Amino acid sequence: MVKHDFTDRPLENFRSVSKLDLGKLALKKQSKIPLKVSILTTLIGLGIASGAFAAGSYVENFESYGTLSYSGSSASLNSGAVLYGNNTSAINTFNNGGLWKALRLAQDGTGSTQSAYVIGTVENSSTRVNSFTASFDLQLKSPDAAADNLSFDIGKLTGSLPRASDNGLWSSGQTGSMLSLVWDFYDNGSGDYVGTGGNGGIQLYKNGSLVAGSNVNNPATVFGTVGSTFTRFNVRYDEELNGGTLQLNTGGTVGAGNLITGGTNLFALSNLGVNFAAADQFAFSAWTGGASVDMFLDNISIQTVPEPSAGALLAFGLGGLMAWRRRK
Repeated sequence: MVKHDFTDRPLENFRSVSKLDLGKLALKKQSKIPLKVSILTTLIGLGIASGAFAAGSYVENFESYGTLSYSGSSASLNSGAVLYGNNTSAINTFNNGGLWKALRLAQDGTGSTQSAYVIGTVENSSTRVNSFTASFDLQLKSPDAAADNLSFDIGKLTGSLPRASDNGLWSSGQTGSMLSLVWDFYDNGSGDYVGTGGNGGIQLYKNGSLVAGSNVNNPATVFGTVGSTFTRFNVRYDEELNGGTLQLNTGGTVGAGNLITGGTNLFALSNLGVNFAAADQFAFSAWTGGASVDMFLDNISIQTVPEPSAGALLAFGLGGLMAWRRRK
């Protein structure tokens, strides 16, 4: 019997082919497809299992809370977040007559307060953050001179909480890395930048030290009364972009790829050289002295991109090799 190779010729050329040969053809065709599908499925599964696609996410709008109950100096919130405060009534959720709810980190008229809202890792504790985008709404209210400051931090948290600090939650002498954005409302004479127009200034600190070029005016108005106007801030850090770049934006939106578009860029500082470690945490902190200000925080959204693991890199490498061989 003449043997036929049917893999590269159309079936209409073989109308006289026996049922036995057609069976062989079917088996031959089927034997190729499942193998490729199986390999690709394995590679994708390996990538997923290794965390390649497991971007972290945290969202909170405080709508589900009543007054928070403290245990000592801390109160637990959703998703493992913890609020620390030295004044449990001043540092709590706030309901503006049913119009909106927010977290109040400091209260106008109540001095000497300290608070810290520790969100946590967002990624699992064994995965290192490669880049992140964070967004939140801020409202400030004080009919008199506002004070003192608010910070947004990511890094290794050490020491007791809450605490007062002019440069975020960095502890002197600690190990690890931290980036801290600080909204400063009061000129204490130590060279801190409080901007013009009475709203304070914003600075970036790396491991407790001021980053050059980060002094900008705070665009969030300090209102005389509580209202409905919040200022939206967006923060993006990418350790692989120009040696580590942090972008601070107001009024923009976060879109595809966690990129910030629109609004006003307050600064974009490069060559920061910060590589976060696994278990580094996101947090906000605030403190007041003799003067005070209402600090309302709302609609927090954080998206993280993890560092690709060795398993993920292997999966993608093998997938690329297969694609290259197919083109050959």
